[in-house]
Amino acid sequence: MTVIAVLAALGVLCACGRPAAAPMPTAAGTETILLPRADQPKAHRPTLERLKREAAATGRPLEEVIKRYAARMAATAPPRPTDFEGYDPAVTEPNVMIDGIPYAELVDLAAVARSEGISYEEALDRFGSQSSNSRVIDRLRAEFPDEISGVSYVDDQRGLRIGFKGAVPARAIELARTLPLEVTLIGGKGFSAAELQQAQDAVVSRLGSRPEVNTMTTHADDETGQVKVTVQPKVMSADAEEFKRRLQLPQPDNPRITVVVTLSAESVGVLKE
Repeated sequence: MTVIAVLAALGVLCACGRPAAAPMPTAAGTETILLPRADQPKAHRPTLERLKREAAATGRPLEEVIKRYAARMAATAPPRPTDFEGYDPAVTEPNVMIDGIPYAELVDLAAVARSEGISYEEALDRFGSQSSNSRVIDRLRAEFPDEISGVSYVDDQRGLRIGFKGAVPARAIELARTLPLEVTLIGGKGFSAAELQQAQDAVVSRLGSRPEVNTMTTHADDETGQVKVTVQPKVMSADAEEFKRRLQLPQPDNPRITVVVTLSAESVGVLKE
């Protein structure tokens, strides 16, 4: 393989006139590659674009225009028996899809728009690719089960952050380039999502066996590699640090993963030392 081919595979060079992935300065031991939204593929929604134009021309709300179109599609599907009032065949018919988006999701997006105080059009732009994005994310997790450290939406669903235990694989960059949103790939996190989950499970198992624990909540933070635990003791110890030591929580095998314990202020009483 030539040097140019290697660089292209790693995202330093890119064919078809597309810009290379942009490296960003990061802390020691990590790498960050930014795929700006302007360089990512646009969502291909010809039917929705046509329905938007129809809504603008007729003065009807886009949600109503889409509903009428979906109803016409559902009418061509085999009838489904129902005995409840308000039945909408377009919602329950799985074959009713518009530009690859199930109509039921388009209905949900209308509710999201109202709850977020944004227009239906903006909701479609921000959240309309969730299903197709999920398929790419599933492929990333399937191909790199021991490397993915976390995947999360950012910037009000306009961007995606994908972390890796080691270096960012070239194949991951290739898959990320198919997403219609800005993607940030972070390498060198030092832990995988599987390891983080394993550490969280071990903590939950240990706390579940401790009689002095009333309730607990845990959260695995894939940004920091921390398993954050909040414990409510049955009775609060006068010495919180000593109480936490007595819990004897298992330490993760991976030193890049840490367990952080916080005691809830709520308790039945004060433990006499």
